[in-house]
Amino acid sequence: MELLDSLNDSTRPTFLFGSTPPREGTTEEKARISCAKFVARSRALAIDGYIVYDIQDEKGRTELERPFPFRKTLDPSWYASLFHDLSAKHCVVYKSVVENSMENLDMWLDAAIYTHGHRAVNLVGAPSSKMQYKGPTISEAMLHVKKRNDVNFGCVSIPERHTTKGNEDMNMLRKVNKGAKWFITQGIFDSGAVCKMLHDYGARCKEQGVVPKKVILTFAPCGRPKTMTFIKWLGMNVPEAVYDRIMNAEASVAESVAVAEELLVYILENTHGCDVPIGISVESLSIFKEEIDAAHTMFRNLQAILLNSRGSPWSVKWYDVNSVIRSGSGGNNSPLPPNARKALKNGISPSPSPSTGSTDLITIVLAASLAGLLGGLLGRSLAK
Repeated sequence: MELLDSLNDSTRPTFLFGSTPPREGTTEEKARISCAKFVARSRALAIDGYIVYDIQDEKGRTELERPFPFRKTLDPSWYASLFHDLSAKHCVVYKSVVENSMENLDMWLDAAIYTHGHRAVNLVGAPSSKMQYKGPTISEAMLHVKKRNDVNFGCVSIPERHTTKGNEDMNMLRKVNKGAKWFITQGIFDSGAVCKMLHDYGARCKEQGVVPKKVILTFAPCGRPKTMTFIKWLGMNVPEAVYDRIMNAEASVAESVAVAEELLVYILENTHGCDVPIGISVESLSIFKEEIDAAHTMFRNLQAILLNSRGSPWSVKWYDVNSVIRSGSGGNNSPLPPNARKALKNGISPSPSPSTGSTDLITIVLAASLAGLLGGLLGRSLAK
């Protein structure tokens, strides 16, 4: 199943794994190697596709000092275009719409769609309502992209905003009316805010006789005080009890994974019946190996929890990346440099496939084709 089909299919969950582009100034060869390594590391994750974020300075978001210095990155659309030939998976590409003019947004979309082959973008508005920006508002950008009618887009949903303002459900409905096809939350550390948002959004949709759009719930591991400071700077609400539990644990990063599992279980148990389809996204917010490794563990565990909650059997299988690309969804990138090919040798990268009968098959893609080898069969069965 294609990523876009999954995002628009309310009958099944969507699973995404997040990445950020390398810093601005990184050579093309190094960027390709970086992407190849990222895909190789995530080869055993049964994903529908990737998220590639658009990193901005976000001045005015908060009075708190930014814990990590802001550094511009390569264009997320170009970097995201590297993933398909490595994994046969597409990306949801984030785009901040307020930084430049509408004309610039059109130029970016033209390149993203017609040069880089993207089919799904996530539009992001202003980080602060107190500042003036050069570009269009999120409402103006959504209506403009909807009118173009050549790409599907989603938007961000923020449970914390629903807690403080009580209107995120209405914001989501307005965005749907302006063309949004799905929503992706920021990182979740507070289940109560998520439950209230999903319940209220589902109720609003029922009142208006519309089908709720899918909401992708984002989670991230945390094992260091500086990462936790960054999480709070980004606007994620971390209840005091959760903060103390993670930061006072003997193994903080492992504890953050356990917390995420409990949060998801609570959300699933307390939103059953609200009819809002959900999915899972996991990202690492730092470059530290322990947190990167934990993101992979977190993804697998959260995916199992969500799939098990559906009450029907599920399993995994692999397929060959080059075969998928040759079948018609092929990429448009130039050949990989030798180091990138080496990084992908015998790697596997997964992807969910559509349901077959009463069984959901999560398809794991074999990426060993880049080395001209079939590779090994994934010797692991995930069955309820």
